[in-house]
Formats: sequence, structure tokens, C-alpha cells
Amino acid sequence: MTSVSLSTDQNVLNKMDIGSRVIIEVTCPNGQSAQANSQLIGFKKGHYVFIEYPSSPPLEFNKIYLEGADVTFRAITNTTHCDVIAFKTTIHSVIYRPMEMICLHAPSSITMKPIRTHRRIESKFSCNLSVNEQNLTGVMRDFSFGGCAIALPSKLSPDSLLNKKIALTIEIESLEPISVRGEIKNIDVKESQSKIGVMFDTDGISESELQTLHHQCVLKGWDKQ
Repeated sequence: MTSVSLSTDQNVLNKMDIGSRVIIEVTCPNGQSAQANSQLIGFKKGHYVFIEYPSSPPLEFNKIYLEGADVTFRAITNTTHCDVIAFKTTIHSVIYRPMEMICLHAPSSITMKPIRTHRRIESKFSCNLSVNEQNLTGVMRDFSFGGCAIALPSKLSPDSLLNKKIALTIEIESLEPISVRGEIKNIDVKESQSKIGVMFDTDGISESELQTLHHQCVLKGWDKQ
């Protein structure tokens, strides 16, 4: 069973990377509700959390009514098992200079829920993937028995690819390529690049292929030492 931990320690916020993708659900005082994507700018421990004002805000957003709105905040941490961090708070203010951002009150409590049950191992294997009738080429940056992360030299749309099925072929030197099926569970877009998190289908890869990938990733790690 996946465990959920509750913390009042503001240092938990350090587990998030600056610039990482954030999802907020906002209920404004005028009764309108909306969900939007943003990026973490930073925080002042015990006081505020700063995020970018959504570049394409939903129609329900209205800057006049944002102050005091209730917010549910969710993001992915940089911890080994890639946790979801979440909390409820309110909007302190909208800041316009030097850039538009939303200032949130620091939460009184924070929940964390692990979304990976296996340790990640850094890797660097070329791969080809097919999703939504698109064929893309990228690099597998980390691997676990439950899935992997892939870096792509292109900007993807989270709305069109999140939770989509994917066919993945991983190129391994001196060995036959390994084909995997899975589902895109996370997309992090930064400038002109994207990083996607893929969860393997249990029937989409054999135990022996998983062991081969694990072994090759470990060897790659030793090569860098």
C-alpha cells in the first residue's frame, strides 16, 4: 500500500526543484473554479511560496478576484522515489513586477505520497518512442523496475500526451534493442526541451528484459565512477 505522510516542517519544500512543473486548483471568492499549470519560482520558508502566473490561464481566472482564493498545490519532488507533494493554502497576492507571479501563503501542513516503489538509477541510452501517432527520438535518463524518464529535444504539450499509451524501443550497445509498452505519467517542459516519466505496463516488458536493463544501467553507473 502506498503510504502518505503529513508534515508541518517547511523544509519539505526544499524537495522541489526551482522551475519544476506545478499544478494548482483554484476556487476564487466569486465562486469560479479552475485548474492551471505553472512553475515554481521559489519560497520564503514559513511565509510565502511563489509560482509563475499561468501563461495560458483558464477563462475562469480573474486577477481581480484571485487574492484570498483557496488553492490546492501539487508538484513532483526531486527525491529518489519521486514523491507527490501537496498542500492547501490561499493566494496572498498577484505580483506584476519584474514578472507576473502568484504569491501563496506558506502552508501549515504538507502531504507527501511516493509514486515510485523502486529506486531510480541514472542512465544514458538512446531510445525511440511512438505516442499519439508521433515517432520521437530521445534519451533514457533514469530507470527503475517500474518505469523510466526520457529526455526529448522538443517541446511537448502536457495536455495532449499525459496518460497516453506509449511504445518505447531502448537501444543498448552490443545487445538487441528492448521494446517496452507503458503510459506517460508526467511531463516536464523547460524552454525547448521536455522530460517525460513513463510507467511500464506489467505485461509490456518481461522480467528478463527488466533485469537486463537494470544490469546495463548499473554498469553505466560504474563506468562514470
